[in-house]
Amino acid sequence: MANLRISVNGKFYDITCDKNNEKYVLELSKQLDSKVKQLSLSVKNVDHSRLLVLTGILLCEEIDQILKKKSSLDNPYSMNYKNQVLEIKEQQKQKMQIVKSKIDTLINHIQLLNK
Repeated sequence: MANLRISVNGKFYDITCDKNNEKYVLELSKQLDSKVKQLSLSVKNVDHSRLLVLTGILLCEEIDQILKKKSSLDNPYSMNYKNQVLEIKEQQKQKMQIVKSKIDTLINHIQLLNK
């Protein structure tokens, strides 16, 4: 195990990680530090602990949105279904226009017969 000292919004934390993950964990800690600092600019008078919790929630929201998007992209039937629904709606619209046109024609014929 490797011991690391990371900084998040000016506070230092000693953590451990696998030896071969040191660079990766340091990069992640820099990303976390950046997110916390970014949030601290928009949220004033919030203590460090709450700032970390809020950042964690925002990161979880990002992960959730990414997973939902990935799920919809991974499921070809989902997009196929949506495309089929749009196609059926378009076909219905076209058929309704044809029916309307035929009804209009019939109305015109009836009006001519009644003259």
